[in-house]
Amino acid sequence: MLRSFFLSKEWRMWAWGGMTLLIALVVAEVYLLAQLNDWYRVIWDLLGGAAGLSDVNKTSASVYEFLGLLVQFVYLVMPLMFLRVGSNFLAQHFTFRWRQAISFSYRPYWQHTEHEIEGASQRLQEDTRDFALILEDLGLGFVRAILTLLAFIPILWTLSTQLVETITTNMPDIREKLAELPSDTQEMIYSSLIGMDFIANVPGSLVWMAIGIAVAGTGISYIVGIKLPGLHYNNQRVEASFRKRMTYAEDDKQFADLPSFMELFTGLRTNYFRLFMHTSYFRLWEYFFYQALIIADFILIAPGILAGLVTLGVLNQVSHAFSNVSESFSYLIKNWVTITSLMSVVKRLKEFERNIGYNNSGYNNSGYNNSGYNNNGYNNGGKPKGIEAVETIE
Repeated sequence: MLRSFFLSKEWRMWAWGGMTLLIALVVAEVYLLAQLNDWYRVIWDLLGGAAGLSDVNKTSASVYEFLGLLVQFVYLVMPLMFLRVGSNFLAQHFTFRWRQAISFSYRPYWQHTEHEIEGASQRLQEDTRDFALILEDLGLGFVRAILTLLAFIPILWTLSTQLVETITTNMPDIREKLAELPSDTQEMIYSSLIGMDFIANVPGSLVWMAIGIAVAGTGISYIVGIKLPGLHYNNQRVEASFRKRMTYAEDDKQFADLPSFMELFTGLRTNYFRLFMHTSYFRLWEYFFYQALIIADFILIAPGILAGLVTLGVLNQVSHAFSNVSESFSYLIKNWVTITSLMSVVKRLKEFERNIGYNNSGYNNSGYNNSGYNNNGYNNGGKPKGIEAVETIE
């Protein structure tokens, strides 16, 4: 699967050049997201400190600043949208050409295989298609997650440091004011500020918190979804048997007799029902995890706003940075069901490669066989190989 695209002379421009361009586009996306994160702090600090009609001059200046921030938002979001659409468009072409490289690489080996391979047409058509579609989604998302971490971990670490300085400076005054309150009220407020103490005493506390949540969530996700790859793999096998029987039935209706039909469909039913059950378990855990993730940083920081330790703008900036970091660390959890589908597709294609002798046949790494034709249907002189050229997609 890899060498047919990344080690092929015919595809190396798309493989390496396309991947480089994709990474460059995503780098630009992440840069704009980082700028947008700072924009959230500025606008929420502006809104949180609005004077209202009590100070007309200050209110007038705030209105102009607010309008300027709206214009800045447009300048940030418009190129971000085009970059996102462009990277998705390029990813679609990238993965389709990868699918084409795999399909034409498999074809000559399969044609020269003497023994019958069950589901060969499905491997060449459906599994290569699924491989491309899933990879388009997962691959681009994975690159975005990695680059988001590289950009936002320093931002979140810096915000943690700034919070430490703010808490250290203002906490004595807060404690002095709390001393004037009834003891039960003091106890309630102190308990709500435990998160502030955690941030003040642990360097980069928000980063470590995001990592801890992601590691724990990934471990639990592995346990909850451990059976999904095997179920997806079995599902394709029973689907292939059912489809093959129905293909025979198009020529001879006896192949669709009731006992055979019931036996095949019972296999489908059993596997699908197990798949539905285990997917539901995982989805329930996934929903719980992401709802907990939404309020995790608020539990730590929001009491600091009520106590006057941090501003509303800082809370929003921290919240967006924490969300980007924690969601990137939790990439496996978010895409676990899709990853299990990809694992089953790769497992089937690897099995197909073994059956056709893909790794020990007489075709060299350049994609050319002994007849002088490459895997795209062209010969060494660039001329199409008969009618097969009609099927080649350029």
